[in-house]
Amino acid sequence: MLELMIVLAVVAILAAGAAPGLKDSIERNARESAMQTLISAIGVARSEAVLESRTVSICRSTDQATCAASTGGDWNGGWIIFSDTVGSTQGQVDGSDALVRIYGASNGQSVIKLETRLNGSFTGDYLQFNSSGFLNNSTSGAYFKFCATDNVATKTRAILMSNTGRPTLAPTVAAGATQKDLAGAALVCP
Repeated sequence: MLELMIVLAVVAILAAGAAPGLKDSIERNARESAMQTLISAIGVARSEAVLESRTVSICRSTDQATCAASTGGDWNGGWIIFSDTVGSTQGQVDGSDALVRIYGASNGQSVIKLETRLNGSFTGDYLQFNSSGFLNNSTSGAYFKFCATDNVATKTRAILMSNTGRPTLAPTVAAGATQKDLAGAALVCP
């Protein structure tokens, strides 16, 4: 019985030591999954714009039917892709606009923000692609910032987008360093 209690105590000590690392791994994998989903969504929006020769937008949405009304909000609640027809309110689903794809809420492991090249909020929280697949509402690019729930800068990640509309992951940096935004400054949260 004594041996069994010693073995259980050793297992408990090892499990307690592994738990923080496991939590970080789960959060990192969830953040990476959300990033890949958003990159895929951006690809769908660009492809739709080019293939259909029309303007297509992707916006933050909390109800998966309309664009969120405020600027600078968390994209973790989901987003939608829609045709953004000429004559309608740009960046909003209305009139003859049609939904292309709906993405529900993300996993909640990070806060997702759309930022301008100069780290400001994008007016309307939407990106618009023209029939060539270029960003229509930005000439200097944009990026999505993924902040960990604990706001540790070294856990912050980004999807960078030039004015051509092509998304890329921010370059990997050395351990303990932070990734850079489009202007070359270290990413900070919140």
